[in-house]
Amino acid sequence: MTIFVGLTGGIATGKSTVVKFLQKKGYKVHDSDLVVNNIYAKPNKKLFDTLKKIGLSKSIKKKKIDKSIIRDEIFSNKVKKKKLEKFIHKEVQISRNVFIKKHKNKKNKIIFFDIPLLFESKLTHICHYIILLCAPKKTKIERVLKRKNIDKKVIIKILKNQIDDKIKKKKSHYIINTSKPKKHSFKMILEAISNILEQNA
Repeated sequence: MTIFVGLTGGIATGKSTVVKFLQKKGYKVHDSDLVVNNIYAKPNKKLFDTLKKIGLSKSIKKKKIDKSIIRDEIFSNKVKKKKLEKFIHKEVQISRNVFIKKHKNKKNKIIFFDIPLLFESKLTHICHYIILLCAPKKTKIERVLKRKNIDKKVIIKILKNQIDDKIKKKKSHYIINTSKPKKHSFKMILEAISNILEQNA
């Protein structure tokens, strides 16, 4: 049996850092964010048609996508947000299913799904275990402001659209506080993996 582990956490909780660490250690990780970034970076007809259909034509600029226009629109229009998310989630699911099939065939003991909105997307049922990465709100805001050209008000909007960590903690098997040094996060994730494998030996 291949064990499916969901890796999740809100914005700026160190998911990318942990994913790179896991991959360096030889673990297979399906990165939902990377799939989504590729959808927007290499847009196809299906995406263009969807954006036009849900009233986001303004975001199409010379066969390229302006994500800042999409972000501004969907945070003020829940209907558009829901429709776009439905399309994106379906595309990510197709990619994830290919990943699962590939690594099941290779008989990998444990594989990871990096899904930032695991709880919001109601995808907990696909995971045998859930590892939650979390950090204080203040830390998350500081991290985003450092690395992205984004307004603080937008960050707060994004955080409001994500389920509170208190709720996520109750539904997770392992919790890692990533506001501590990276070495601590890496040690904790390895301990979690060791524990999971022991339980399924």
